[in-house]
Parts: sequence; C-alpha cells; structure tokens
Amino acid sequence: MPIFSFVQTKGGTGKTTLSQAIAYSKVFKKTFGEIAMVELDPQGTLADWIEERAENKRATKHVHFYPLAGIELTKLTKELEKIVATHEAVILDVPGESVGGFATQLALNLSDLVLIPMRTSTNDEASFARNLWPVIQGGLKENRAAIVIVPSFIHPQTSKANVKNYFAGIMPEEIGCLKNFLPFRSTFENYSRDGMTLAEYTNSVKNNARLYDQAKKAAKDMENIAKEIVSLTR
Repeated sequence: MPIFSFVQTKGGTGKTTLSQAIAYSKVFKKTFGEIAMVELDPQGTLADWIEERAENKRATKHVHFYPLAGIELTKLTKELEKIVATHEAVILDVPGESVGGFATQLALNLSDLVLIPMRTSTNDEASFARNLWPVIQGGLKENRAAIVIVPSFIHPQTSKANVKNYFAGIMPEEIGCLKNFLPFRSTFENYSRDGMTLAEYTNSVKNNARLYDQAKKAAKDMENIAKEIVSLTR
C-alpha cells in the first residue's frame, strides 16, 4: 500500500492540481481501487473543492477525502494509521513550509514516493535549496521515500529529454525526475471549477471543439504522469 506525497515550499507550482488529478486518474483507479486524499495544508484548497463537489452533487466512490490540517500530532498519527489500513493508496497534499516544517518532515518519514512539483525557474531552484533540500538532507538516512521532481507548467512543445536533463544538472544526485511533465495548459487553471474532476470537465466541454481538444490533451498529460508514478512503486 503506497503513500504518495506532493511537497513544495513555493506556491503556484501545481501541487494541489496534481494531487487532485492523480487521485482521480484512470490509472490510479485501475491500479489501487480505494484511494485516500489527505489534506495537511491549512489553506484548505482541496477542502473547498470537495465542498463544491458536494454542492454540485458530484461524487466519486473510490476516492475519499480527509482534511487533517492543524491536528495535534498524536491524533494525526492515529487518523493516518486508520486511513492507511483502509485504503490501497494514500495521497498527501502537504502545505508550503520553510525549513523545519512539521508536515514536510512527516511526509518524508511516511511516504514511499515524494513528488516535488517544480518549474524551470531560478526562483524555484533557490526556494528548493533554501527551504526544502535542508529538510530532505537532514533525514536521508532515516527516510524510506524515493524523491522525484515533477516538472510543472512547461511549454507543451518542450522536449521531455531536455527537461529531465535540466533537472538532472541542477538537482542533488539523491533527487530523481519524472520523464513526463505537467505542461502549461489553460485547462489546468479552469477544470476544477464547480468541483469538477478533469474527466468531468472534459465531458462538459464536448460541444466546444477547441476546449474539448485542450481538455483531452490535459487528461492524457495526467494519465502519463500517473502511469509513471505507479511504475516507480513497482
């Protein structure tokens, strides 16, 4: 039963978008069945989205949401134990934190695979080096997690090999990189309105050829990322 976590100290890199879309991907449903999506971020972006789903009478039986932000450690540990025992996969959405962040350290300790959404920008590199790498480095001997970059908001026509080589050149050797990346597409900024999943949004724009084509490409992007993530747990 794998535990996945999306960790990033910076905002705007696609962490919550990836958490949502991967949890509801066809690949994860087929591979794992019952999936838990756990929000540790007090900002509550996922909680707001789940509330919109409820208001619009949308439901997905195989994905279960647990808002655990701000819970005391002992209670949080017990709740996570229950969640792990009753699901085939767990996805943790971790808040952005500076060095020493509790939730980040917890994710590194618990996870089988830590995914770091990151843009090809000097700001993201500096934030990683200043805030995230010290936490990772401090627990390398104890943590069991494999750690990989998920390149995010990359131009769709960029070579996958070039993106992977870019991160290989700037990241410590302990940090891997997915070959698939999250491209910049307007669909990723719009699909989750009204609590929709990517599949639901795609179905809702079938009568608009331009939006439908974009949505299908976005869905394929996420399925490719999900497939690669699954392959890293095998």
